[in-house]
Amino acid sequence: MEHKEKSLYDIFMSYSYKDMMKLFQNAKTKEEKDFYANLSNIILQREQMKVIGK
Repeated sequence: MEHKEKSLYDIFMSYSYKDMMKLFQNAKTKEEKDFYANLSNIILQREQMKVIGK
């Protein structure tokens, strides 16, 4: 039986903006908050692209 690990991309794609905001709110350091803020921006861009239709 072959064990397949989820890629970081697959894991990221499973998160919603709301999920990311919860992680941001619970972050303990500025660096961690910056990390989640950047990921949140990527999610927002992804959603914008869906709306725009590109």
